[in-house]
Formats: sequence, structure tokens, C-alpha cells
Amino acid sequence: MKRILFVDDEVQILKSLKRLFIDTDYDVLTAENGNEALNIFENEEINLVVSDMRMPYMDGYQLLCKIREKYPKVLRVILSGYADEKLVFKALQQNVSKLYMFKPWNNDALLKLVEQIFETEDLLSNSDLLLLVNNFEELPTIESSYQRVIEMIDNDAEIVEISREIERDLSISTKVLHIANSAFYGVKTGSVKQAVTYLGLQNIRNLILATSIIDSMGDTGVGTDFPEELWNHAFLTNKILHFLFEKCLQKKMPELANSAGLLHNIGIVFMLKSFSMKYIFFVKEAKKDGWDLIELEKAEFKATHQETGGYLLRWWDLPFPIVEAALYHHNPFDERIVNSELVIGVHIAQNYAWDMMKVPQMTKFFPEAFAKIGLTQSEFEEKLNTVTWE
Repeated sequence: MKRILFVDDEVQILKSLKRLFIDTDYDVLTAENGNEALNIFENEEINLVVSDMRMPYMDGYQLLCKIREKYPKVLRVILSGYADEKLVFKALQQNVSKLYMFKPWNNDALLKLVEQIFETEDLLSNSDLLLLVNNFEELPTIESSYQRVIEMIDNDAEIVEISREIERDLSISTKVLHIANSAFYGVKTGSVKQAVTYLGLQNIRNLILATSIIDSMGDTGVGTDFPEELWNHAFLTNKILHFLFEKCLQKKMPELANSAGLLHNIGIVFMLKSFSMKYIFFVKEAKKDGWDLIELEKAEFKATHQETGGYLLRWWDLPFPIVEAALYHHNPFDERIVNSELVIGVHIAQNYAWDMMKVPQMTKFFPEAFAKIGLTQSEFEEKLNTVTWE
């Protein structure tokens, strides 16, 4: 039985939450403050903690930071008031919490959110996936040099200090300048500081994060152009995704998901690293004969690149929306999805990125995805064709 801990300094709220879950299959515990919650963690096995933000002595942000440090596998969610929006966003941005819901909550929505979280967690814990991942000699980790830069950006360090830290590592600075000067961004500069200033800290964070994760996988050893093709596809997918949100949906791209397009296919990099030319054979079959790559993966490996990608991104403790984008981007109507608009956006963007690169599709595309986010396919394509994407 899954066990949930609700933390709130208002006793009536805890009673309401306990009543809400009384007819479910979850075991619900409550705590009125951070210290009481931490004491419960020492004596009980908790699967999910749902915490208020504004509490005396130890606020929700501080509590969730301690839980992340001591119990990193526990799922963390915020349930707080609109007045705490800035603190909530800070917690999400620094991945202290995976998801949030504002008070007053909708009972059905809260029950569904909890169900979706646990169902996705179960998917990422299925035996076939774990067997596949555990057969990998050693799960890759992000280098400390990359982590330092990302932490500096998260902690609002000055651009001068961040640029100096990037310049200290030749590998990172070379990648930043290469990407900044590429056709995708078009910044003509040899200065790391100018590149950082022009692109903005969040873009730099996303670029460093993506390159560090891909670098952590090491040489795939396949000796083909496919890894470079994947990298180009990732950048183009991310650009189309941002275009879809900003120009078609007239919305700001969710900041927590800025790199969802860059990282959605990280599972393919894992597959290449694990199975080398055997996996390239399946890629060629999917391109040449119209086989669905997902079905080929299921038949051969019992798990897909979506699942391995989601697992790795969760392993690296990335924000939940990015994990979902990797895990479901070929199944955009899955009922377990919380961030549906984002996942549908990635599904659309990755499809058109392959088209623009004139690479045959390897997976099924669902045109009805447009209607789900309030667009028509013709409207999207008309706007897309007005942009130069070199």
C-alpha cells in the first residue's frame, strides 16, 4: 500500500485531506510541522509527501529540501496558497518539489494528481525496464564541473562569475561557444560572457544540462552519423516546441520545461550506448521499411527508449515535466500524463523536426494531437512555414 504524508500547520486542512483519501487504497499520515514530519520519516516508509509552504519554524521549502537530501526517492508535491506563488516557483525551479497544486484545491483534481504520480512511478519501476537499465555497467552521472555551473545559475550568481566558471573548463566553454555560434542560435562571438549575456542564463543552463547528460553517456561506439543527427534533432525539436507555445498557443513556455525538447530522446542515446550496432539496425529498419521503432524496442528489449529516457531523467532528479515529456512523447494521450499540453507539444515538435531534416519518421504521429491543445494542423503548418529554421 502506498503511503502519503500530508504536512500543514492548519489542523482542519489535515482533517479534510484525511477524509478525502479515506475511501482510497492509500495509507495517509499527517504532520502539523516540519519537525514532526521528519520524525515520521525516521520511523515510517513514506512514498509521497504533500506539504504546505507557509509554516512556522520550518517552512515547506526547507522541509522538502531536507527530505530531498535524506530521502531522495520520496515523491515531493506542494499544496499551498496563491500567496506563496514565488516560493512555490522557487521550489519547482530548483526541483525541491516535483509538482504543485494551489489551495483551495479541487478534490477530484487532487485525487487524480496523486493517482497519476503513482502510476507514472510504477511505470518507471516495472521489472523489464529495471532489468534493462541495471544491465548497463554503471548508470552515468553528470560531471561535477557541469553541476557547479548549473548550481550557480540556480542560485542567481552574477553573469561574470558564471562566465568565469564556464571558462575554467575548456570542454564546457567550447560547447557553449560552438552552440551559441551555430545556425540554431546565430550568436557570432568568441566571448563566453557575450554568449551567456545574449542567450540568457536559462538558455545557457539548458544547453549545459543537455550537453552534460549526453556527454555522460560517453561514446556510443556506433561509427555512424546517427548520434549527430539525434543532437541536431534535439535542438530543432526544442526550437519548434518554443515556437508552438509562444507563436501558436500565445503562451510563455513553462520555464521548468525549457529543455524538454532537448532531452526528450535521451533514451535513444542510452539504447545506442547499450546495444550499439544492434540498435542501429532497428533504427534503419524503422526508417527504411516503416516499422515503428517503439514496437521493435518492445519486442527485442521489453522496454522502450521512452521508458529508459524517463528513468534516466528521474535518476538525475530533473523536473517532473521533463521526465514526462521523455516518457510519453510517443503516447501523448496517455491518461497518466499530468502536463498534457507540454507532452503533446513535444510529440508535435519532434515529428516536424524529423520532417524538416528530411529524415524518415520512425514512430507513429497522431495529427489529432492538435485539437487537444486547441490548434488545427493547417494553422500550425502555415505559421511554421513562415519561419526560417536553418
